[in-house]
Amino acid sequence: MIRFFILFLAFISAVLGANLERVSVQLDWKYQFEYAGYIAAKEKGYYREAGLDVELREYHAGIDVVSDVLRRKSTYGIYNSSIVVEKGRIQPIVLMATYLQHSPLVLITQKGIKNPTDLIAKTIMGTNNEFKHSSLSLLLTHFNITSDNSRFVNQTFSIDPFVHREVDAMSAYRSNQLYELDRLKIAYNIIDPQAYGFVVNAGNLFTSYHEAVEHSERGQKFIDATNRGWKYALEHSDEIIDILKRKYGVKKSHDALKYEAQEIKKLMMIDLYKIGETNRELTQRLFKQLLYAGILQSDQKLGEFLFQDILKSAFQLSDAEKRYLLQKKKITMCVDPEWYPLEAIREGKHIGIASDIMKSFESKIGIPIELIPTATWNESLSRAQNRQCDILSLAAKTPEREKYLSFTSTYLAVPLVMVTTMEKPFTESIHQLSGKKVGVVKGYATFERLKRLYPTLTFVEVESVSDGLNKVENGELYGYVDNLVVTSSYIQKEYTGSLKVSSRLEEKDELHVGVRNDEPLLHTIFEKLVVELDELTMQTSYNRWTSTIEHVAWLDRPLIGKILLVISLLLVAFVWRYVLLKRYNSRLLQLSTTDKLTGLYNRQKIDEQLNEEQHKVNRYKDYCCCIMMIDVDFFKNINDTLGHQEGDNVLRKLAEVMRKSLRQTD
Repeated sequence: MIRFFILFLAFISAVLGANLERVSVQLDWKYQFEYAGYIAAKEKGYYREAGLDVELREYHAGIDVVSDVLRRKSTYGIYNSSIVVEKGRIQPIVLMATYLQHSPLVLITQKGIKNPTDLIAKTIMGTNNEFKHSSLSLLLTHFNITSDNSRFVNQTFSIDPFVHREVDAMSAYRSNQLYELDRLKIAYNIIDPQAYGFVVNAGNLFTSYHEAVEHSERGQKFIDATNRGWKYALEHSDEIIDILKRKYGVKKSHDALKYEAQEIKKLMMIDLYKIGETNRELTQRLFKQLLYAGILQSDQKLGEFLFQDILKSAFQLSDAEKRYLLQKKKITMCVDPEWYPLEAIREGKHIGIASDIMKSFESKIGIPIELIPTATWNESLSRAQNRQCDILSLAAKTPEREKYLSFTSTYLAVPLVMVTTMEKPFTESIHQLSGKKVGVVKGYATFERLKRLYPTLTFVEVESVSDGLNKVENGELYGYVDNLVVTSSYIQKEYTGSLKVSSRLEEKDELHVGVRNDEPLLHTIFEKLVVELDELTMQTSYNRWTSTIEHVAWLDRPLIGKILLVISLLLVAFVWRYVLLKRYNSRLLQLSTTDKLTGLYNRQKIDEQLNEEQHKVNRYKDYCCCIMMIDVDFFKNINDTLGHQEGDNVLRKLAEVMRKSLRQTD
């Protein structure tokens, strides 16, 4: 009977276990109180209550926690920084929870090693994860301590190599190894990354982006159960310590684990933070520090890194849509390269109102929307038709385009207007302009619609907005039709005083996102995005780009006056400086070529003159010159009997006599 009961319980347990979702957590150290919350959640049944079968994996040498999670060998992982950097690039991890608001990870060094630079040519012990993805790795990288100039060895999870001076430094937790070193009275120094600006948290629970999106509900259940576990562990630390020693084989003494529990509680700062609360500001600060230090490449962006953000952005998507986006990886987009301020391409970048909307869509779906540059709108249509573009950011619906595109609901509707030269009269209706030539950009949906609505006019296709307006200005076309926002922008920027809006049509440009029609899930995703697009986002973007037009268009006369005044002052200063320099240069030239005492040319000038005369003699056969050498007799007697000052006076007098005796040509 007892045997049957035991078998029955085992059967029930197996049945219940079969309904649990299996997940794994890769720890970044050996079992100890640092993981008390996870152990409590597992041992007290919180994970099972959440429908989870959780495997806690102890760390072993050679394991790369981040790599294992990104490659989905482990569901979740724990590490000591909220940003993981690999070769200057941010790794795509998602931060789920933070349990240690201050990192206890430090380097313990032998006596005499006080600064990071002292570690060069030394032996450093730590885990592979710490050397690659922690505050220690950031510190070592910043001070250029690499395997080329130092020796790195694997962590033994024992203080013995340090005690026996087999290593010069070792990674350690303030809550862990320091207790043993102090107990043994071993001298040591501490190098703390926080003292050098790398202020990070620790005990961070993270997962891959794929896991966060595909199994967001499971991730939230895991967080909630783990938070419950931590609450229990902090309130029943002795019980968890006993479990660690009895069931998880932890060899540390009860006192050592008790000390660790007290330190861990301090580091969690539960009086300021909720258990598991993430710190966005600290991560953003760390991101700036990494950029400033050159550890991150300049093109890197932090993006969405919090689980809660991804949870919100993916909330409206079905599981099928999430899986589709994960497989898609990126969405290619074609745009109108000359339709400012609605959109345009400048220096290879998408700008304008549509660019803001697409960026908001990109943040919600969690994968990049990549611009495919084109030279004309017609080229964009051609690329969309050939499936080189997944979407058109702004497109009007036509029967021809519906052969290869599906269209979302309208998210932008703008009145159509006609632009003419200034002398043309305002027109109530362009029906009155029978026979006139009016331009429309080639490929625009309005072309066929206007031909159908206004059969008495002659509509001419032009290459771009600028091409159409130039032809109106030159008299080749009577007018040009486009939407009010675009035409107003071009007139204010380039055609003020020559072109004007002379008629407003009854029709509007109704614009949608055009989505390739062979991928229906992509259309449903963008339809949701358009439907959920809020008025505030639209208005903010509209104000931003239309206000830019006004600032560019009008001349600020007071500002121009100030600029001219500054330029004038700079010009005066430049002229005055030039005069002074010319005067000083002339003086320097005189000093360099004349004798200070007599004012006669010195040896340098004489050599120059002789060189010039030599060239003349060589060039012109009839040219003659002579050199006269003068020796002053008994001059030494004057210096010896009357003194050098009187000798100087004699030299000055002789120089004056010679100057008066020479001609200008001599």
